[in-house]
Amino acid sequence: MHRAFRTTLHTSLAACAALAASATLASSEGVAIGNKNIPSIMKENEDNGKNNSTRTTKWDQNWDRMHSSAQTTSTTSTRVIHLVRHGQFNQKGKDDTKHTLTDLGKRQALLAGKRLRDIIPKGTTPKRIVSSTMTRAEETAQIIRDEFFKEIETIEKSDLLREGGPIRPEPDTWTPYGGPSEAQYWRDGARIEAGFRWLFHRPKTNEKNVSKDVNKSTAREKKSETKEKNASKNAVVDDDKGAAASLKKVVTPPAQEETHEIVVCHGNVIRYSLLRLLQLPPEAWLRFSLYNGSITRVEIRSDGLCSVRCVSDAGFMHPEEISFN
Repeated sequence: MHRAFRTTLHTSLAACAALAASATLASSEGVAIGNKNIPSIMKENEDNGKNNSTRTTKWDQNWDRMHSSAQTTSTTSTRVIHLVRHGQFNQKGKDDTKHTLTDLGKRQALLAGKRLRDIIPKGTTPKRIVSSTMTRAEETAQIIRDEFFKEIETIEKSDLLREGGPIRPEPDTWTPYGGPSEAQYWRDGARIEAGFRWLFHRPKTNEKNVSKDVNKSTAREKKSETKEKNASKNAVVDDDKGAAASLKKVVTPPAQEETHEIVVCHGNVIRYSLLRLLQLPPEAWLRFSLYNGSITRVEIRSDGLCSVRCVSDAGFMHPEEISFN
């Protein structure tokens, strides 16, 4: 009985191995099996690569219309923007003045402020704290400032960062639950887009100062070249070794500058802005969510390149402190 079982098992395994070997050979050679041609894996990957390359969207280096021919590689500033979503608020209020933070919302704001104080380099003062003019955002920003960034005298406020419908989402899963009308999208969308253009841009540079730096750098380079030519004429050639003396030019690396900003606003505004910043379809903003009091970090370099380091970070909260409202 056992011998018969072993014989059957051995035969089945041998048959499977033979089938696998024939399939592998057929795949590598691209032969027809059962009226179906099996292309080689390498050929399929090459075709996919070609198809993917035609779908690539080219990055617009001048997306903020601030590119300048006077910019040089020595301009290496980076704006680090910490986007904070407001804490949980009272949704039963009839208007915005009644949409105050709940006790949990105040706790979330406190935790967000502590997290920001921990991750912003020690001794660094944020350039500014900016807030939407809606009550829940103003209260969140005030807690963050009062508890952890008292060195910042005032909080900048902007109506451009108020919540709203930036653009009709795709797919539109909001309308069935009472989403904005076309008129509201028209008004809110223009305002939120204006807020994006106002807030998100590469570090500003003084073109006059940059031009002066470029001229000074050019003058230094010419002077250095003259010295090198004179030194080359006086250089002693070692005939025995057959090598000429060489002069190495010392290049000083450009200074790195990183500034930090804190912006307290709303979920829709942050989601739309992230997609715009990354040059992705903005209609996808409703496909992901942000926690109350969460932090989203973006970085914008002086050459216009952008990075999103984290989205809706709430790891500094306990599970019972996390909410979406």
